[in-house]
Amino acid sequence: MHHRCAFLGIFAAAILAGCQSAQLPDPNDPKTAGVMAPEVVRNNLKGAAEAVFLRVRVREITDEEGHAILREYADELLANVKADQVRPELAWEYAEALMTARRWNEAIPYLEVAAKVAATEDRRVNDTLRLARCFAETDRPQEAIATARKVFDAPPPDKAPILTAVLLEIAPAIQGKGADVDLARLLEDAITQSQETKVDAESQAGAIFLAARPVHIANAQRLILSLYEGAGRRDLALKAAERMP
Repeated sequence: MHHRCAFLGIFAAAILAGCQSAQLPDPNDPKTAGVMAPEVVRNNLKGAAEAVFLRVRVREITDEEGHAILREYADELLANVKADQVRPELAWEYAEALMTARRWNEAIPYLEVAAKVAATEDRRVNDTLRLARCFAETDRPQEAIATARKVFDAPPPDKAPILTAVLLEIAPAIQGKGADVDLARLLEDAITQSQETKVDAESQAGAIFLAARPVHIANAQRLILSLYEGAGRRDLALKAAERMP
């Protein structure tokens, strides 16, 4: 354990080299001994991601190098963590850490557990959409689409994440992989989900959602037409255009 913590300390310092504005939680902290608590793993990886991608933005390292650094750091943080040993109610936290490191396939079993045991509808919706993204990122487009549709039964106050997740996370990962017509249909239905969403317009989150919704819908509509056209289904593109305001 001493050698592992020492490595983490050196590795964290390497991540931050040349970057004065970002800081990582100390991996030598006693709280990180043994199998790290999920919030420690998540916070460490979040800090690492911020530091790494700042270096990417200022062109100290390439995007590919940044992801390689992050994956190696995640390997160390999660070395002793096994999906079947994690308390179900904490699975989503480990999944977020794995997704930060783009270890999509490894995040899947955690998210499958998380979605099943979610204590709230908001948690279920978010974890299911994250699971859909992991399927998308691992070239399983039909599973991604089917999984995303599982949250369409959410009550109106909990539908807010659906369109943005489909448009900004799932669609980019599966576009052009043989499921573009089904993806376009998913986007059409996700727009409906967004239109059915009910939020508190007086809250900050509600105001942000309402301001962003027409932009996301317009972008989704453009992508829908492009997907149908690209798949050689001009007939479906024309029908979709007729349904659009």
